[in-house]
Amino acid sequence: MEYSSTPPEGERYVVNVERRGNTKYTYYNDGVIKITRFKKKKIYWGRIAVAVLLLFLLILGIVQIGKSISKSKKSNVTSKANTFIFDSEESASAETADKPAETPTAKAPSADDSSSKAEAAEPQTRELIVCIDPGHGDIDLGNADGDGNFEKDQVLEVALMVRDRLTEKGVTVVMTRESDTQISRTDRCTLANTSGADLCVSIHRGGGDSVYFYGTSGVIAWVNDHRPVYDTTLAQNILNALDEAGVSQDHGVYYGYDGAADSNYEINMSTVMPSCQIELGSMLCADDNQLFISNKEAYADAIANAVIKTGVDLGVIAEDGTRKLGEQLISEGKNSVTVNSQEQLQQQTREQQETQEQEQPQQTQEQTQQTQEQTTSY
Repeated sequence: MEYSSTPPEGERYVVNVERRGNTKYTYYNDGVIKITRFKKKKIYWGRIAVAVLLLFLLILGIVQIGKSISKSKKSNVTSKANTFIFDSEESASAETADKPAETPTAKAPSADDSSSKAEAAEPQTRELIVCIDPGHGDIDLGNADGDGNFEKDQVLEVALMVRDRLTEKGVTVVMTRESDTQISRTDRCTLANTSGADLCVSIHRGGGDSVYFYGTSGVIAWVNDHRPVYDTTLAQNILNALDEAGVSQDHGVYYGYDGAADSNYEINMSTVMPSCQIELGSMLCADDNQLFISNKEAYADAIANAVIKTGVDLGVIAEDGTRKLGEQLISEGKNSVTVNSQEQLQQQTREQQETQEQEQPQQTQEQTQQTQEQTTSY
């Protein structure tokens, strides 16, 4: 069937359509004009502004909730450690209460009084032994930043600063190395154990670790995978102090070994005292490198202060520096170190002394005999 383009006679059809503003004019073939008026749509800007404001407040609330959750996770670790903390302040106040009250006498303040107060506030001697372990050394370069800086050199610099801070505060410090020398991991642990150290801190910087892969920034503390409370307290105190000194990010306490949660760094496995390994940022991250260069003295102060705080928290020493613990502090939650390294070292020393005493008369006799033979030859 074919259709013609001309409409059938007698039917009504549209000839033309015009639109002027909000009015539409439709013209038909029979002369009729249809007029249609459109209403302009109104935009409620006030309602839109209120909706945007409510959305912004909702997003802000979600962010705040996220921050509070992350803070609560950190506080959980510290709260567990606090169950083992000795309250030295309460014991000190109890001793003070037992003493008879003295009659105060009026006295003008003097320079000697102010100096004595300063000495009382800052003990000159603290009966605490701490082992500081700068990682790597010599041909063991550790991580690198690509600009000729190596981990072994940077951690040694900070470790020596920590040693000086602790020594100034009356703490006995044992260093696994004080120069660019190589020492095995086993020897580091043996030195820490035989020195009678109460705490051990190994200082490193991250780089190729999986935690720091692709330039992740921030500080990390590694602790034995058995999650010992004393060790966790030491690590968390150091992280808290470093936060105040200024770091790009605090990743918190990690347990085990990087990439293997059921393994451990040897410094956390083969030492008997509470220990931790601190990673002072990533050498692959420019922000961490700049923070390290700018804040290394502040980092040293933070670590030293945190170590002393841990000694007080764990009941090794009192606030005035006097020792409260009668023996070396042992981390009960670690894998037990079966060999008593202290006794073993003493036994080896005794055997060496006995051998030298036995060899000395024989050497003297041989020297005398040689002298006589030389005299006879002349």
